[in-house]
Amino acid sequence: MSDPVQTLLDQLRLGIQTSGAVRTARNATRRKPEAGHDLRAGHARLRSARNRARAQQAAWRSAWRTCRGAAFRGSARSAADAVLAELAADPVELVRRADAVIYHSSAGKDSVVGLHRAVQAAKRAGCLHKLVVVHADLGPDTEWPGVRELAQRQAERYGLSFLVVAADGGFVGMVEKRRMFPDAKRRLCTSSLKRDELAPIYTRITAALGLDEQALIVSVYGVRGGESAARAKKAPLSIDSRASSGKRLVLTWNIIHHLSAADVWSEISEHGLEYHPIYDTGLDRLSCAYCILAPDAALVLATRVCFALGLPIPGVYVDLERRIGHTFKPSQTLAGVVAAARMLDALDGPLVWSRGDAVRRHLGEDACRRWEQRLACAA
Repeated sequence: MSDPVQTLLDQLRLGIQTSGAVRTARNATRRKPEAGHDLRAGHARLRSARNRARAQQAAWRSAWRTCRGAAFRGSARSAADAVLAELAADPVELVRRADAVIYHSSAGKDSVVGLHRAVQAAKRAGCLHKLVVVHADLGPDTEWPGVRELAQRQAERYGLSFLVVAADGGFVGMVEKRRMFPDAKRRLCTSSLKRDELAPIYTRITAALGLDEQALIVSVYGVRGGESAARAKKAPLSIDSRASSGKRLVLTWNIIHHLSAADVWSEISEHGLEYHPIYDTGLDRLSCAYCILAPDAALVLATRVCFALGLPIPGVYVDLERRIGHTFKPSQTLAGVVAAARMLDALDGPLVWSRGDAVRRHLGEDACRRWEQRLACAA
């Protein structure tokens, strides 16, 4: 008996291979003529690839009619989106279909809730062995203390393998080399320090699977739509064309895309999940201590937290600004942020906070007590 979902997944695999063939052939036709390069052959490959794309469009319609008993009037892309939406709606089936599941952990509040949900889906599917946790270390004087260790504890709570990737020099080294900070349009901290460093993980896992057919790898992130307008536009499940190849189809699964911040804190309390104490200070995100996307008020608060913890990060970044001759933001220098933080500390005194303040702030004292009890039981 044929498997309708597998039939449609096979079409996704063919779509990735066809798109790759079109992309490669198109690039060949754009190369400058040189010795050994036959431009006519490049155009011939492009025509062949486009024929494959048209054939794949027809194959989608045929597969859809076979599996669904009705015609599909849209494009191959819209058919693929429909299949992905169905899979996203059934996490257990998605994990069961995958050959490997990679969870990308930042150790943040959204990340730990996403990991818990991924683990629960994998357990129900009887596939916990497929799940591995990967953390991208952004280097010294960038992340808050204990982030990497917390990500490891969060993975070990469920008995999962834990991998770490790290770029040479980290964020500070990248900025020093480029002599400028990233910005919202050129988020090189994401591409250079995370995506590029994670690429070999896909290759390693694909090779370890040793499959004769294209592997299906599900790449899971704790991304919420409520975090920003850009993230709200992301699909819960999509094809990662950059990471996919003839040997693997990589799907990006934003497992908690539909949750609100209140939902996240409720799940942290309900399941006794360990979160980073930086949230207790009033900071809403466990990103870099100084994030290029953070509002000025968050940068000032982060600086005051550094003062309270005795961290050298503010001085490192002010000195970095001075050395490279480039400000952290076009409209804001970190020297100005540090000055504002010192003024607030002088007026209000150093920051103080207690463990569990984040849960108290979002859910109340009773929820905090329950969280503390459940966290102790889970330890």
